[in-house]
Amino acid sequence: MRGILLDTQPGSTTPRPEAPPPDLEVATEARAVAVSVLARTLEVLDGRRPRGQLTGAVSPAVLAQITALLQHGIVAESVDCARLHRLHLQVRSPGAAEFFGTYQRGDRVRALVGTLERRPVRVSGPGGIRRTEERWVVTEFALV
Repeated sequence: MRGILLDTQPGSTTPRPEAPPPDLEVATEARAVAVSVLARTLEVLDGRRPRGQLTGAVSPAVLAQITALLQHGIVAESVDCARLHRLHLQVRSPGAAEFFGTYQRGDRVRALVGTLERRPVRVSGPGGIRRTEERWVVTEFALV
């Protein structure tokens, strides 16, 4: 086990350890997936896409949550289409990341938050052969 000695004396000039930078490739891939999935999610909530297009990109719990929102008409408050405005991502590990950002519908700007995890997902390959791949999946999602 490695230990890190932190100087607790005020005004000390002892350098503090820096957190290792996240792997740029992991961060780039996770962000691209988050942007794509969230844009599709907003289109599903607007009724412009069927919710089946989120299968494999979101966890079953998130898909059930989106289905409940659609059934209760909670998000269909405007005729304007929602669009992703800003998105920030924090990589927690090579297999987990958190996102937060904003989306805009008409003049209103609202927040969204959630988590992504790398999980095994069944996908169709050439010739209809099904196989399992590790993919980023939205495992938690909330509109604020």
